[in-house]
Amino acid sequence: MEREELIDKHLQSELTPAEKDQFNSLLENDASFRKDVELHKNLKVVSGTEDRDQLRKSMAAFEAKIVANETKVIPLFNYKKLLVAASILLIIGIGGITFLNPFAIDTNELYADNFEPYKNVVTPIVRGENDENEEVIAFTSYESKEYELATDQFAKLYETTKRPYFLLYQANSLLASDNVNEAIPLLEQHVSLNDQLSERGKWYLSLAYLKENRKKDAIAILEEMAEKGSFKKSDVEQLLNQLR
Repeated sequence: MEREELIDKHLQSELTPAEKDQFNSLLENDASFRKDVELHKNLKVVSGTEDRDQLRKSMAAFEAKIVANETKVIPLFNYKKLLVAASILLIIGIGGITFLNPFAIDTNELYADNFEPYKNVVTPIVRGENDENEEVIAFTSYESKEYELATDQFAKLYETTKRPYFLLYQANSLLASDNVNEAIPLLEQHVSLNDQLSERGKWYLSLAYLKENRKKDAIAILEEMAEKGSFKKSDVEQLLNQLR
C-alpha cells in the first residue's frame, strides 16, 4: 500500500490489523515516514480549526518564507503537497461548505444514493380491472409517477380508512416530489402506529432526516433498525458506516 494512503487511513481510523502492523513498523523504523505522519496530522489540525481567512493569511506568509528561504522545516516535496491540499480546502470553504471539517459527510448525496419510492406491495394493479376503486386509482397514480396526484389521493384514503400504510405511500409521494418537510411528520406518525410496514417507514424516515441534515436523528433510527430489524439490513449497516 502507498505510504500516503496508509497515513490517510490511519488518520481516519480505517486501518486493517495488517495495515496497522505495516504502519507501526514504518513509524518505528523510517524517520521520513514519521515526518510525513506529523505533516498530515498538522494539516488535519489546521483544516479543522482555522477559518478560510486565517488559512489564506497563514499560507501566504508560509509561502513567502519558503521563497525567502527562511524555513527549513518542511522539505519542498512535502510543502507542495501541503500547499495543494490547503488550497483545495480553501476552495471548498469559499464555496460555502463548512471549513471545520473538510471531510464532512454530504447527507444530501447519501439521500440521493439511497432513496427510491417504495414499491407497491399493497394493491397489485391490473389494468382494466377495478378502475373505480379509489385505492387502485391512488396506486395507479403512484406507479405512473404522478406523485402530486397520488399524495392527495393517499391523504383522502387515510382520512376515510385510517389504514397506516396510506401514510407511508403518501410520504413516499411527497419525498419523490421533493417535499421532505411535509413527508417527515407523516413518516413519524406511520412509525408510531407500528403496522406491518413500520420498518419501511423507519427507513424512509431516516432518509428524510438525512435530506434535512438531521444526522443524529437518522443515525438513531438506523441503529434501531440494525439491532432489531431485518428490512434492508445490509443497506442500513452500510449507511451507518458512512455516517459514523
